[in-house]
Amino acid sequence: MIRRIDRLDQLFLPKRSPVGSYTVNEYDQVRAFIVLSHAEVEEYIEAMCLDILQRAEVRWNSSGFAGACIAALMLYNDKQTKPPKSLALQAQKDTVDEIVKSAFQKHRRLAERDNHGVKETNLLRLLLPIGFKESDFDGIWLGVMNSFGANRGMVAHRSASRVHNPPDPTISRRQVQDVLDGLLLLEGVFARIKRR
Repeated sequence: MIRRIDRLDQLFLPKRSPVGSYTVNEYDQVRAFIVLSHAEVEEYIEAMCLDILQRAEVRWNSSGFAGACIAALMLYNDKQTKPPKSLALQAQKDTVDEIVKSAFQKHRRLAERDNHGVKETNLLRLLLPIGFKESDFDGIWLGVMNSFGANRGMVAHRSASRVHNPPDPTISRRQVQDVLDGLLLLEGVFARIKRR
C-alpha cells in the first residue's frame, strides 16, 4: 500500500508552488490522488480485517478455539440466542457452531462488499468486532480519518466547477502521510489480534 501511494504521489501531485497556485489540470491530478489514495487505504484495512477473520475461522474450525476475534464477533453480533429448553427442540441455526459461522459470514460480507469508507464509524464497524479495543485507537488519528473520508467524498461527489477551494497538493500529501502514520501504529494491533 505504501509503495502504491508513493507511486500515486509521483504520478499525480505537482511540485509545490511557492505561491500556492496550480493549473486546472494540476488540481484535477490532486483530486485523483485523493480518491485513489483513499481507495488504497480502504482496501488495506478491509484486507487486514479479512486476514484476521480467516485466521480466526481456521483456528475455530480446527480446534474449537475461540480467541479474541470470535469473542469480539459474538459481543457485537446482533443475534440474541437463549439456551434451548431441550436439545431436541433446538433449531439447527441456533447451535454455537452455526452462530459463529453466521457471524463470520456477516462480518466478511461487511469487509468485502458493504464497507464504504474510512471514517471513524466505518473503522469501528470493521475493527471492533474482530478484536480491537477502544483504547487501540488514537482520537486524533480518528479525526484525521474523518477529515480524509470527508475530503474524498467532496472530491468524488462534487464537480470541480462547484468546489470553491480546490484541494491543495501540500495539504493532501500531508493528510495522506498522517493516515499512513496512524495505520503503522495499528499494525501492532493487527499483529496482536492475529496471534490470539
